[in-house]
Amino acid sequence: MPGVIDLDALLARHDGVLLAREHRGLKSSISRWWHAGRLVRILPGTYVAPSAGEDVETRLRAVSARIPDAVIAGAAAARLTLWPKEKVREIEVLVRARRVPKAGFRFVRRRVPPEQLTNSSGLEVVSPALIAVDSAAFDNGARIDDLMRAHWPLERVEAALRATPGRAGNRTRRRVVRRSRTRPWSQAERRLHDILDRHHIGGWTANLLVTADGHDYWLDVGFEAERVALEVDGFEFHNSRSAFEYDRGRANDLVRDGWGLLRVTWLMLEDEDRLLNWILGVVRRRRRRREAARARAAGRSAPGGARGGR
Repeated sequence: MPGVIDLDALLARHDGVLLAREHRGLKSSISRWWHAGRLVRILPGTYVAPSAGEDVETRLRAVSARIPDAVIAGAAAARLTLWPKEKVREIEVLVRARRVPKAGFRFVRRRVPPEQLTNSSGLEVVSPALIAVDSAAFDNGARIDDLMRAHWPLERVEAALRATPGRAGNRTRRRVVRRSRTRPWSQAERRLHDILDRHHIGGWTANLLVTADGHDYWLDVGFEAERVALEVDGFEFHNSRSAFEYDRGRANDLVRDGWGLLRVTWLMLEDEDRLLNWILGVVRRRRRRREAARARAAGRSAPGGARGGR
């Protein structure tokens, strides 16, 4: 019939989002479709198909269309950047002016420096470094650990913290970022680093790159001078057959190349005294052997050393 509008085709032409202000000639049709349940309104003057009302991507396109200068933060920003599996229950939107609350969205008046923004799928999004810093107020640096594991420079995280001063939760964020200077790659590693620092144990490097039997390996914690490796074992990164096999081959290469290997689990971190006995016992024993070897070598190189001279 002439003049009949195909709603499905109309939605398809506009990426599933209809803005009433862009279709003033269809005002009565949009109202009729809405009342008939063929459209749902998810933001003022912003309509989508009922089947797409809970779809995160559609809701993000709706925000972008309705508020062109909006910036996406929080879980939705994580999903759009380095954490694609992130669950999004509510879309956090940074805006310049106050907005009426709407179910499924959280509007926050906040300005973010341009250097802390990135673009993803045509949307303005806070940078991964700032996402990690924001999250540090409640996740104890878990997202920062993800960045460290991907070899992001810590300086970018520190810059993101400096770029957003005066915020609630920054005291916690500063503490977490300071802890990150030892570059932990997991929550268990953070806890191990805390224990080593609290007991003033030095001479170690986190995530130390070494070569053993011709293969390059990252040690969770390495006492390089004593050739002692601490490996933090967790189910998160060791729960597949391939990971199991790789881990055992790696351990064998390290031992063959002269490394002493101690394995640390999350439960072992609960018993600090026992853990420290293991670590210090092995490190000190190897340190004594190294010093004794040096003394013997020095004795041999001294005049008369080969005859055991005084």
